[in-house]
Amino acid sequence: MTQLLFDGKVAVVTGAASGLGLSHARALAERGARVLLNDIARRNEESAAETEAALLRSEGYEAHACHASVGDEAQAEAIIQHAVDRWGRIDLLVNNAGNSIAGRIQDVRTEDLRTVLEVHLMGMFWTMRAALQHMREQNYGRIVNTASALGAFGAPDALPYVTAKAAIIGLSRAASLDNRDRDIRINTICPVAYTPMAKPYFDTHPELDTRRLDVSAVSPAVVYLAHESCELNGEVLSVAAGRVARIFTATVPGFVASSLTAEDLARNFGVVMDTVEYSIPDSSIDQYQLQPKS
Repeated sequence: MTQLLFDGKVAVVTGAASGLGLSHARALAERGARVLLNDIARRNEESAAETEAALLRSEGYEAHACHASVGDEAQAEAIIQHAVDRWGRIDLLVNNAGNSIAGRIQDVRTEDLRTVLEVHLMGMFWTMRAALQHMREQNYGRIVNTASALGAFGAPDALPYVTAKAAIIGLSRAASLDNRDRDIRINTICPVAYTPMAKPYFDTHPELDTRRLDVSAVSPAVVYLAHESCELNGEVLSVAAGRVARIFTATVPGFVASSLTAEDLARNFGVVMDTVEYSIPDSSIDQYQLQPKS
């Protein structure tokens, strides 16, 4: 099979100073992409993003840094404009930036939920909206958004993060449906990797084997989803330790009654929950095919 290359393509990777984002940025650069590494600039510290971009340049790759927070609308939009101003276009966007605040719904403060949503959900919305304006004009683009299995399946004691990551799955799906009139693909990954942000979780679960959960095991999926040959659109992939698997939302035939009563439902709830003959709707309109016809 021909190697998946990105010669001439312009990529933006958010949260790219370390961990998953840096791994993705390096993987794209090594395959020929011109890469903008975004991350926040910490006070009184040398910029990690610039350090990593300089290292990539020293190895012969074209990479630059952009210091901005995706949690601020103007700064998030400026990240995309930075790439366009430097290289004249944007072809690939990998939304990886994130933060995390733990807590249960009965304990979480409103400002903590907002803080997580601003970075994960709103930040992704702002960078996507800005990038898609250019991608639609040039009739080409690939976007890879980072969600989480916690968002897909839920988890206790992590309400802000779970909520934000679940919202990303919906945001990505809607955006993919909005742009199917162009050569634009928008997909989502749910990675599992041993990163600084994930360390507290794994520290409380010593039964989990983290030896194969290296960030580099996730980047091949990002490379594939970001490539021009990728035909997937609106999909969610679980990626960890060499395993890649589809995550999907499905519906089942269920129980149908023309004049449904609560007692009907109680008697037939096993049919409602039966997953044997599930189907995967392409969009919400497909559900109407399953409704009673009379």
